[in-house]
Amino acid sequence: MTFQVAFLPFSLLRAGATPSRSLVVMAVLAGLAWCGRAEAAPPDPTGLWLTKDDESIIEIVPCGDFYCGTLVWLKEPTDKAGKPKTDTANEDESLRDRLLVGLQVLIDLAPEKSHWRGKAYNAEDGKTYDITFKPAPGKVVGDKAEIRGCVLKIFCQSETFTRVEALPGAAAAPPAAASDKPKSSAKPRATKP
Repeated sequence: MTFQVAFLPFSLLRAGATPSRSLVVMAVLAGLAWCGRAEAAPPDPTGLWLTKDDESIIEIVPCGDFYCGTLVWLKEPTDKAGKPKTDTANEDESLRDRLLVGLQVLIDLAPEKSHWRGKAYNAEDGKTYDITFKPAPGKVVGDKAEIRGCVLKIFCQSETFTRVEALPGAAAAPPAAASDKPKSSAKPRATKP
């Protein structure tokens, strides 16, 4: 943001005031104006989101000070042998037996300007990416959200998610049990005594 002297109130340049004093006053006023502007919070991300090509559904819920997303439905939940799909591509061999359904895939979504920023785990390649998640305003079924993942903030790819009301074959979205809620990887907020 650039301020030009031509737009300054001339009362700031009153008799006896030095230019440096006027600049200090201008800087203070500009800082107060900047701090006074409130950024609009991003739209609420909670709910069920159908991923690209209708392959899966992710449920986004609050988890601590952030939001997290858990894979709650797969179009093809079993492998060729008929067993539930597991996290076979995970770089950590000890985690490859984890079931995909129930796996936290969106991690520590925090508000940033008009979108959410966090991390996404991609079970297809076993890697975690920096992402932004930008849902449409409101909580209307059929709304879209853009999720954009990047490697080194240079190589990026976007996908579109669609808000849905319920899991396929279910009458309504199942509420997450208190013990099943995802845990944030962030440290808990300090409480006042």
